[in-house]
Amino acid sequence: MSKHVARPQILVIADDFTGGNDAGVSLALTGMTVNVAFTLPCTEETDVLVVNSDSRALDAPQAAARVNALALACHADPRALWVKKMDSTLRGNPGAEVDALMQVTGKKLAIVAPAFPQAGRTTEQGLCLINGVPVSQTEFASDPKTPVVSADICAVLQAQTAIKCRAMSLSDCLQHLNEAAPDLPQIWVVDAQSNGDLDAIVVAAMERNNSPLLVGAAGICDALARRVQTVSSRRLLAIVGSMSEIAQRQIAVVCRDPQVEAVFIDIENVFEGAMSRYVARIIDVLASGKHCIVHTCTDDDARHHIPHLCARWQVSRAQLGEQICQFLGQLTRQVLDDVSPAALYLSGGDVAMAVAEALGATGFRITDRVALCVPYGHFVGGYWQHPVMTKAGGFGDETTLSQVLNYVEEKMSE
Repeated sequence: MSKHVARPQILVIADDFTGGNDAGVSLALTGMTVNVAFTLPCTEETDVLVVNSDSRALDAPQAAARVNALALACHADPRALWVKKMDSTLRGNPGAEVDALMQVTGKKLAIVAPAFPQAGRTTEQGLCLINGVPVSQTEFASDPKTPVVSADICAVLQAQTAIKCRAMSLSDCLQHLNEAAPDLPQIWVVDAQSNGDLDAIVVAAMERNNSPLLVGAAGICDALARRVQTVSSRRLLAIVGSMSEIAQRQIAVVCRDPQVEAVFIDIENVFEGAMSRYVARIIDVLASGKHCIVHTCTDDDARHHIPHLCARWQVSRAQLGEQICQFLGQLTRQVLDDVSPAALYLSGGDVAMAVAEALGATGFRITDRVALCVPYGHFVGGYWQHPVMTKAGGFGDETTLSQVLNYVEEKMSE
């Protein structure tokens, strides 16, 4: 499979390498794949792409130009979440780089929250404090490369951008985020003294239809990771193509759990170009924090409907099966472009192979076994690098899929 440009869910532009790693590590701990790129384009598939602009010590116009070029080279999906990683002590060119990134992304609003409470960095009344002391009165004021001349975050930003900058309390920020988006670009500097404050900013920002540019240090990235963790971890996406009786009973058992939702694929729709509707539905289920079971058979009568389908669409049984498998493979690929569940479960050999091909896998590396009959491992190569479980359609008993869900919830959260 030829390589292509990655389309990550989250894009972070950091002004130095170690800062980029600080931004990405907490996201990696959620189970997302995180790559830190020194050059673009990035061809490795990843959930999170952190780009090191290495621009902290440049002058402002050079830094802006570099961030502009790198952001354009990302070829980002319009739905991707953008984060500008800045130094928690205001070193570098935060104003110029935020301005450049807002221009490229078309964002009308940037929320700047450089606080990193566990390291003693807080924002109070628009000032950057280090253990309660204005940063301009600390050792960072005499940094050999990028000395900090002011603790007033708006003043630091406005020195490099003409975009209007406002300092505000957390409560004011949350209130304004419920209002309509501003007509002209704005930068909000928001007070934050705890991880809870940063969590509130991230949650409110991500709930907007058009999310703002998030700007901050490792603290805001940690808050983003906590938000991602609550909605993406410990979820299973199961693609069940088998029409076996035991597979249907396994689905029926797990669907008694309110944290499980099934999405039935009507085979008629496979030939009618209805994939986007199913993709959206599956994404909604996973985004709600539920396990999603995708299946194509509701009862034993479905087997007897196959001759009718073949006659209607003028295909053989083999061709019908191939069409269904290809549909499920591409469906899975499109879903995984948007969400990142904890694991993928594939039931039915033909379906498992179709999904593997759609994800560009070249093999399967076996690690363990779940529920006695479900091999567990990872695809070799390709798009999906999170855990994968496979099951022959007729294997197991009624509790097999329940055991898989328990494994995902308990073992993969450790």
